[in-house]
Amino acid sequence: MARIRSIKPEFWSSEQIMECSPTSRLLFIGLWNFCDDAGNHVASAKTIKAEIFPGDDISSTDVQRMLDELSSNSLIAFYANGDKQYLHVTGWKKHQKIDRPTFKHPAYSNDDRRDLDESSPPEGKGEEGRGEEGKGKKSPPNPPADAEGKKPVRSKREKISFTAFADACRESGERAIRADDPIFEFAEDAGIPKEFIALAWREFAIRHRESAKEQKDWRAHFRDAVRRNWLRLWWCPEGGGCELTTAGVQVKRERDAERERERLEQQAQQDQAA
Repeated sequence: MARIRSIKPEFWSSEQIMECSPTSRLLFIGLWNFCDDAGNHVASAKTIKAEIFPGDDISSTDVQRMLDELSSNSLIAFYANGDKQYLHVTGWKKHQKIDRPTFKHPAYSNDDRRDLDESSPPEGKGEEGRGEEGKGKKSPPNPPADAEGKKPVRSKREKISFTAFADACRESGERAIRADDPIFEFAEDAGIPKEFIALAWREFAIRHRESAKEQKDWRAHFRDAVRRNWLRLWWCPEGGGCELTTAGVQVKRERDAERERERLEQQAQQDQAA
């Protein structure tokens, strides 16, 4: 059931809000009416389109882009509970005062958060810093399959930094993203070229290599980044196909330039040896 919510005058001059497009701002306000009293809602673009833009020429794809924009500005956070996806309005407790609240959706938890980058917490979120404890500690990556194809059972997977995950993969001789990873099946179904997935992994690794952020499963975190296109490296025209965005072209050019430098260095070393 939709609810009456409060909107403060300072909303319009908030830097986070001003970074969003006007339509995304309207969507954000609309979300407040349909979130439960904890600021949670199902992360379904189709449902949200039907609730907030029922009579407008706005597609669910447009709504998903707006949700991604809100998430990139730390106004909402995506999270999972079981096999369902939800979103949480990050400044909810600060801006909405509710007597006798009722809750429809599973509670939001930072441990279930599914967005790409938590390095800039939203205003008023009140999230405690993670500090340096545990930074750089090494723990085995996702365990490789045994001879029968069954993964060893682990009682509890600890959170580790991306650097620790990458180091553990190198030490075990295991690829960070295996050739049979489900992300490639998703990419094939979505029409996303494998080369774009490689570019996404490169950018994903660069963004997290120096971060103290920790995850239980970095592979799953990367899959979410690709599925939701958090990195904004490509876009999919309605007529079909998949093309690089300006950001994607820049990443590709940077990668190609690095490869060319490496080729020239190898050639120079071979010439010296000869």
